[in-house]
Amino acid sequence: MKVINLIVLAFIATACQKPKEAMNETSLRKKIEAFAPVEITVDMSSLSPRQIELVKTLVQASQYADQIFWKQTSFDANSTRQMLLSKNDAASKEALEYVMINYGPYDREDRKRFVGEGPAEHPDGAAFYPADMTKVEFEKFVKENPAMEKELTGLYTVIVRDGGQLKAVPYHEMYNAEVTAMAELLKKASELADNESLKNYLAARAIAVTTDDYYDSDLLWMQLKDNDVDVVIGPIENYEDNLFNYKAAYEAAVMIKDPKGTADLQVFKSHIDALEQNLPEKKEYIRKTAGKGNVLEVVNIAYFAGDFQKGIKTIAASLPNDSRVTEKFGGKKQMYKNIMEAKFNTILVPIGQKLVAEEFQSYIDRDAFTTFVTMHEVSHTLGRQTVFGDESKDVRMAMKDLHSAIEEAKADVLGIYNMDYFHKSGMYNDEEMKKFYVTYLAGLFRSIRFGAEEAHGKANIAQMVYLKEKGALGRNDKGQWVVHFDKFQDAVASLAKTILELQAEGNYDGAQTFLTKYGALTDDIKGDLGKLLDIPRDLNTSYSITNKL
Repeated sequence: MKVINLIVLAFIATACQKPKEAMNETSLRKKIEAFAPVEITVDMSSLSPRQIELVKTLVQASQYADQIFWKQTSFDANSTRQMLLSKNDAASKEALEYVMINYGPYDREDRKRFVGEGPAEHPDGAAFYPADMTKVEFEKFVKENPAMEKELTGLYTVIVRDGGQLKAVPYHEMYNAEVTAMAELLKKASELADNESLKNYLAARAIAVTTDDYYDSDLLWMQLKDNDVDVVIGPIENYEDNLFNYKAAYEAAVMIKDPKGTADLQVFKSHIDALEQNLPEKKEYIRKTAGKGNVLEVVNIAYFAGDFQKGIKTIAASLPNDSRVTEKFGGKKQMYKNIMEAKFNTILVPIGQKLVAEEFQSYIDRDAFTTFVTMHEVSHTLGRQTVFGDESKDVRMAMKDLHSAIEEAKADVLGIYNMDYFHKSGMYNDEEMKKFYVTYLAGLFRSIRFGAEEAHGKANIAQMVYLKEKGALGRNDKGQWVVHFDKFQDAVASLAKTILELQAEGNYDGAQTFLTKYGALTDDIKGDLGKLLDIPRDLNTSYSITNKL
């Protein structure tokens, strides 16, 4: 552990130098104002006093996940925050405000440093790898040490230097103090839970965070039943690791179930296997089932932490990511109702009013938005999770650093492609389909604003450029966007087939070619983004539950 400490201390020394003056106060204030302040509330009136105490305990456990994420996102995230906290001048307070939004001194939109001394750009490897380690060095070391490959490329290890060697340190050792405290709170939460399935899950999750073995607790999470409260906590997503997409970052979401919204979603659940069979790819790639335990839920967020809270806030999730679990049970798709509604009203509608042709704006619809988000999450379960012909190899591993962008593009494209299945079955009429298509178009711009290098942003650029090339999207004589309804579904099917087959074949080179051609900002889309500067880019969320702790 001495080697680890030396690396961290070296970065603290550089990050604690005085803030750089590369960004003036006016431009920084504009960036802060691009995140609309929203206090997220959740109705807990239906919960018992014991359940409310359970929620509070889960929020406290989640705060330790937040602390770990600050350590993971960059070597100087914490030290920069502490340096700014120690100062009382207006410039430092303003910089601190933006640091808290981005979880560090790097802008999530362009990955550029905006305060402090140190690397000019957010390191691709975050703090998961030595700062001076190159991609070539890591790949060479793994190739020369095949017996160490599993731990070196594993989701739950930090790579450090140990003399002249690279070494993998398990998360539960690297973040021992935090995971120990987190585990104790999860045990307490388990004792507070009256629901037996939730009690068992929380007890198993307490063990999981101290062992980095999440399989058993993921299985129990998929089998939760009749629970009013839920939590996702631990190292989950790979978005922070832009070097290889190997390492998972800590996050947490404390949730209160919405029974009515959940009941409304169940109509989709019975069709998941049919959607798998309807995929527009080579028939031999299509699986017999997408999993028999898929769960669709609507929840309201009580608290976000870590990767969930940094920068852009997610509106839904499809978990777990372990292909061993999803191949057996499918996945749990949770829609974050209160976050989703805040984004639709604050961001999506104003974007549509700016960029979409007037005669199409009436088709931008909240129900269409929430249904599409639901189908996006359902679609994460569809398509191959392992490479065709090599079942031992996950698609995630085959796609490496491109996985997140390709997977998000797949979920989006299938999300809109699958609506045609329900259209043909009579669930939606032609006018409702137009709402899906136009709302999807406005939603592409919402996600492109996440940043051209961010997974969701790159995925949405690729969709827009591809669909425009195929004639499904276009512009009128005023430069506003229009949807060519007669060409739309065929173009979406073509795009879905391309992405699904890249994944099924584990075709990394093909994925790179695809993203190079379609995933870069074009001049006309840049011009569109320039028209959206007065519309919030996302939400700057606080949580009313923290006032009750």
